[in-house]
Amino acid sequence: MVLLRGAAPPIIILILLVLASWLPAIQPVAGEKPLVVATTSVLGSVIEDLAGDDVEVIILVSPTICPAHYDVKPSDVYAISRAKLIFYHGMEGWLSQLYEASGSSAELIKISGGWSTPNGVRRYYEEVAGALSSRLGLDVSARLEQRLMELDEAARRIMNEAGNRGASSINVIVMEWQRDFVEWLGFKIAGSFGPPEKVSSADVEKLVKIGRENDVAVVVSNLQSGIELGENLAGMIGAVHVVLSNFPGVEPETKTLIDLMRRNAEKLLSSLDVLEVRRDLSRARAEAEFYRALSYCLAAVAAAESIILAYVLVVRRWRKA
Repeated sequence: MVLLRGAAPPIIILILLVLASWLPAIQPVAGEKPLVVATTSVLGSVIEDLAGDDVEVIILVSPTICPAHYDVKPSDVYAISRAKLIFYHGMEGWLSQLYEASGSSAELIKISGGWSTPNGVRRYYEEVAGALSSRLGLDVSARLEQRLMELDEAARRIMNEAGNRGASSINVIVMEWQRDFVEWLGFKIAGSFGPPEKVSSADVEKLVKIGRENDVAVVVSNLQSGIELGENLAGMIGAVHVVLSNFPGVEPETKTLIDLMRRNAEKLLSSLDVLEVRRDLSRARAEAEFYRALSYCLAAVAAAESIILAYVLVVRRWRKA
């Protein structure tokens, strides 16, 4: 899971509050739907999936970036000041000052922990459903049951495919934020690395050594943390590079956490097809080298036979003479 940076400087929050006061008032929606703010698309996607049109949802941090690189905006202050509920993970160092500066009276709902595995997805859905029910009086039990059934079925299909493809025999090096998911799929973790900005050249050398000694076939990067390190590492050890996301919403087909789990599994398991193609090419090259060497040997034998035959003919003629 991605860690977030420290709180924004108070002066920035104050400036944002002043700017937010200049924003035009937003007219309430018909029916006065409660506004729910989520710090990330992980939380926001679950709220939207369960509550649907019964609430208005605002997600603060774009799923395309690491939350640690997020800069608060005037609209965030205004959104939090209007919110009925605010869902957060507990890592957002900038949220407390933003909350105080906005003068919000919204209830803060903390839901933390990993979300990449089926157990994590289930817990997020159950905790969000409980909060929507107890705080807003929304009955989302039918939707929750439907989603959890879908989750179980998706997990079953993914695990079957991973088993059929032999994931348990594949050694990988993985970015830490994707470790739980990759281990759940059954891959063998030979090594891991943290945020690229914290990885030294000595760390890279160790990873390269691990990769070569353990015949690592796949290197997994986390999109929001940067992919250059994983790409370079894969190139150095001759592995397949796979980029996974830990936030839904980056791709159109990943609107929910269940969608994200399916998509990440698809990417990682599809890499085994690339790996198999590489192995086939390697075997083909080895066979070509073998037959090339064999052809040289046969040519040498043929040449030797020609020399022997010529020698025998000369000897016979000499004897007849």
